[in-house]
Amino acid sequence: MDGLTLRRGSAADLRAVFRLNRVVFDEAWSLASLHAALESGFDLLLCEDNGLLAGYLLSQDILDEVHIMQIAVAAAYRRRGIATRLTRALLRDKAAMSRMLLEVRASNTAARSLYVRLGFREDGRRPAYYAPDADGFREDAVLMSMSVR
Repeated sequence: MDGLTLRRGSAADLRAVFRLNRVVFDEAWSLASLHAALESGFDLLLCEDNGLLAGYLLSQDILDEVHIMQIAVAAAYRRRGIATRLTRALLRDKAAMSRMLLEVRASNTAARSLYVRLGFREDGRRPAYYAPDADGFREDAVLMSMSVR
Protein backbone atom coordinates (compact mmCIF):
# COMPACT_ATOMS: atom_id res chain seq x y z
CA MET A 1 0.00 0.00 0.00
CA ASP A 2 2.52 2.57 -1.14
CA GLY A 3 1.77 6.07 0.02
CA LEU A 4 -0.95 5.04 2.50
CA THR A 5 -0.35 6.07 6.09
CA LEU A 6 -2.39 5.99 9.28
CA ARG A 7 -2.46 8.78 11.81
CA ARG A 8 -4.64 10.21 14.55
CA GLY A 9 -7.05 12.84 13.36
CA SER A 10 -7.76 16.20 14.95
CA ALA A 11 -10.21 19.07 14.58
CA ALA A 12 -8.05 20.37 11.71
CA ASP A 13 -9.01 17.25 9.71
CA LEU A 14 -12.76 17.51 10.18
CA ARG A 15 -13.59 19.40 6.97
CA ALA A 16 -12.12 16.56 4.89
CA VAL A 17 -13.81 13.98 7.13
CA PHE A 18 -17.12 15.85 6.75
CA ARG A 19 -16.83 15.87 2.94
CA LEU A 20 -16.20 12.11 2.84
CA ASN A 21 -18.95 11.51 5.43
CA ARG A 22 -21.50 13.27 3.19
CA VAL A 23 -20.54 11.13 0.18
CA VAL A 24 -20.46 7.77 1.97
CA PHE A 25 -23.39 7.90 4.39
CA ASP A 26 -27.08 8.47 3.72
CA GLU A 27 -27.35 9.94 7.22
CA ALA A 28 -24.23 12.10 7.29
CA TRP A 29 -23.17 13.84 10.47
CA SER A 30 -22.97 17.60 10.43
CA LEU A 31 -19.62 19.33 10.77
CA ALA A 32 -20.78 20.60 14.17
CA SER A 33 -21.60 17.02 15.27
CA LEU A 34 -18.15 15.83 14.21
CA HIS A 35 -16.52 18.68 16.17
CA ALA A 36 -18.68 17.87 19.21
CA ALA A 37 -17.70 14.20 18.97
CA LEU A 38 -13.98 15.01 19.06
CA GLU A 39 -14.46 17.53 21.85
CA SER A 40 -16.28 14.89 23.92
CA GLY A 41 -13.46 12.36 23.57
CA PHE A 42 -14.18 10.35 20.43
CA ASP A 43 -11.11 9.02 18.63
CA LEU A 44 -10.48 9.71 14.94
CA LEU A 45 -8.08 7.57 12.94
CA LEU A 46 -7.23 8.60 9.37
CA CYS A 47 -5.80 6.75 6.40
CA GLU A 48 -4.15 9.10 3.94
CA ASP A 49 -2.62 8.71 0.52
CA ASN A 50 0.17 11.26 0.28
CA GLY A 51 -1.84 13.69 2.38
CA LEU A 52 -5.26 13.01 0.80
CA LEU A 53 -7.97 11.43 2.94
CA ALA A 54 -8.60 7.86 1.76
CA GLY A 55 -10.64 6.75 4.77
CA TYR A 56 -11.31 7.25 8.44
CA LEU A 57 -12.60 5.48 11.53
CA LEU A 58 -14.45 7.30 14.31
CA SER A 59 -14.82 5.51 17.64
CA GLN A 60 -15.96 6.16 21.17
CA ASP A 61 -14.83 4.51 24.40
CA ILE A 62 -17.62 3.79 26.86
CA LEU A 63 -16.35 2.24 30.09
CA ASP A 64 -14.34 -0.80 28.91
CA GLU A 65 -15.94 -1.03 25.47
CA VAL A 66 -15.03 0.59 22.15
CA HIS A 67 -17.90 1.56 19.87
CA ILE A 68 -17.06 1.99 16.21
CA MET A 69 -19.30 4.85 15.18
CA GLN A 70 -18.23 5.20 11.54
CA ILE A 71 -15.82 3.73 9.05
CA ALA A 72 -15.72 5.44 5.68
CA VAL A 73 -13.49 4.80 2.67
CA ALA A 74 -13.47 7.00 -0.42
CA ALA A 75 -14.73 5.22 -3.55
CA ALA A 76 -11.35 5.42 -5.30
CA TYR A 77 -9.72 3.52 -2.41
CA ARG A 78 -12.24 0.75 -1.82
CA ARG A 79 -11.21 -2.92 -1.97
CA ARG A 80 -7.64 -2.01 -0.96
CA GLY A 81 -7.85 -3.14 2.67
CA ILE A 82 -8.20 0.33 4.19
CA ALA A 83 -11.17 -0.51 6.44
CA THR A 84 -9.31 -3.63 7.61
CA ARG A 85 -6.18 -1.63 8.29
CA LEU A 86 -8.08 1.03 10.23
CA THR A 87 -9.95 -1.56 12.31
CA ARG A 88 -6.80 -3.53 13.12
CA ALA A 89 -5.04 -0.34 14.18
CA LEU A 90 -7.96 0.45 16.48
CA LEU A 91 -7.80 -3.06 17.93
CA ARG A 92 -4.09 -2.56 18.70
CA ASP A 93 -4.73 0.86 20.24
CA LYS A 94 -7.59 -0.46 22.37
CA ALA A 95 -6.05 -3.76 23.49
CA ALA A 96 -6.84 -2.97 27.14
CA MET A 97 -10.58 -2.73 26.43
CA SER A 98 -12.90 -5.73 26.78
CA ARG A 99 -15.15 -5.48 23.72
CA MET A 100 -15.55 -3.70 20.43
CA LEU A 101 -19.07 -3.05 19.11
CA LEU A 102 -20.69 -1.60 16.02
CA GLU A 103 -23.93 -1.32 14.10
CA VAL A 104 -24.14 -1.88 10.35
CA ARG A 105 -26.96 -1.72 7.83
CA ALA A 106 -28.47 -5.14 7.24
CA SER A 107 -28.05 -4.63 3.47
CA ASN A 108 -24.33 -3.84 3.75
CA THR A 109 -23.14 -7.39 3.13
CA ALA A 110 -19.62 -6.31 2.18
CA ALA A 111 -19.09 -4.57 5.53
CA ARG A 112 -20.71 -7.40 7.46
CA SER A 113 -18.39 -9.91 5.75
CA LEU A 114 -15.37 -7.75 6.54
CA TYR A 115 -16.33 -7.56 10.21
CA VAL A 116 -16.84 -11.33 10.43
CA ARG A 117 -13.37 -11.85 8.88
CA LEU A 118 -11.95 -9.53 11.54
CA GLY A 119 -13.53 -11.59 14.33
CA PHE A 120 -16.84 -9.83 14.97
CA ARG A 121 -20.00 -11.83 15.47
CA GLU A 122 -23.60 -10.81 14.88
CA ASP A 123 -25.37 -10.25 18.20
CA GLY A 124 -28.81 -9.08 17.14
CA ARG A 125 -30.76 -6.41 15.29
CA ARG A 126 -32.30 -3.03 15.86
CA PRO A 127 -35.46 -3.15 13.75
CA ALA A 128 -36.17 -0.11 11.56
CA TYR A 129 -33.14 1.65 13.04
CA TYR A 130 -32.17 3.90 10.13
CA ALA A 131 -34.13 6.90 8.87
CA PRO A 132 -36.69 6.12 6.19
CA ASP A 133 -35.65 6.16 2.55
CA ALA A 134 -37.66 7.85 -0.23
CA ASP A 135 -40.17 4.98 -0.16
CA GLY A 136 -40.56 5.09 3.62
CA PHE A 137 -38.54 1.89 4.24
CA ARG A 138 -36.59 1.87 7.50
CA GLU A 139 -33.69 -0.55 7.38
CA ASP A 140 -32.58 -2.71 10.30
CA ALA A 141 -29.17 -2.32 11.95
CA VAL A 142 -27.21 -5.50 12.61
CA LEU A 143 -25.41 -5.41 15.96
CA MET A 144 -21.91 -6.91 15.95
CA SER A 145 -19.24 -7.30 18.60
CA MET A 146 -15.99 -9.02 19.42
CA SER A 147 -13.80 -9.56 22.46
CA VAL A 148 -10.68 -7.43 22.39
CA ARG A 149 -8.66 -9.22 25.05
